[in-house]
Amino acid sequence: MLFHTERLKLISEIDTPTNTKFCIIGLPFDSTETNTPGQRFGPTSIRDKFLALESKDITTKIFDAGDIIPVHGNAENTLHKLTETIVDIFSDNKKIMPILLGGEHTGTLGSVKALKNTYPDLQVISFDAHYDLKDTVEDEKLSHATVMRRIHELNIPVTVLGARTGSEEENTFSEKINTDIEKIDLDKPIYISLDIDFFDPSSAPGVGDPEIGGFFYENFKAILKQLSKGNIVGADIMEVNPMLENNITPNLAARCLLDILEIMDNN
Repeated sequence: MLFHTERLKLISEIDTPTNTKFCIIGLPFDSTETNTPGQRFGPTSIRDKFLALESKDITTKIFDAGDIIPVHGNAENTLHKLTETIVDIFSDNKKIMPILLGGEHTGTLGSVKALKNTYPDLQVISFDAHYDLKDTVEDEKLSHATVMRRIHELNIPVTVLGARTGSEEENTFSEKINTDIEKIDLDKPIYISLDIDFFDPSSAPGVGDPEIGGFFYENFKAILKQLSKGNIVGADIMEVNPMLENNITPNLAARCLLDILEIMDNN
């Protein structure tokens, strides 16, 4: 199998995705971050905190593919490696559900491209303090702040929940996407993207672009419960920056990972 990964510090030592339900993939990449980088260390910090959780054993259902080997400074090539890896995993197990650990939010595009091959009517639900709908950032099309715009251009329905800041360009473009949880079509496959800055900085201080006035864990759990009525086929947890804070934020991300796994397991 063609994996562009290093298998270090894994959640599960299972060697093949053939008979597993979930696949964890880390994306240690933060090259387009324009504020505070360090998200490349996010996957390791989430894994460490996840393994420390007191919870029912779900690791027997997880194939951990390890971390994508990024091309630092080249988002396009890095995302191509990610997409190829997920497509290859699907070729071995078409029912597996990939979960990406980031790493900057740009990675969601690579994951979603792979899932769209399997689920043509895929939709993306993004929990985020930002719309990520800019067309370019510093003349670059691929950026953590353009990712939902690029996904929208793939004719994939996008819902953004929790956005509380945006440029004039993004506020205008947001009229083309959904921002209302009640309007989500639960009959279509769902990909959940959790940018950890969705949460208030008091709950998640370890982020590169914090925004005051965010949501709390109970809010996320309530929305996740609503989405559990639908068909969740993949997910990611992005933008954890342990270089800024390596306790509260990775712990929160690990707890959200467990919640997502448990809901997908019962889906």
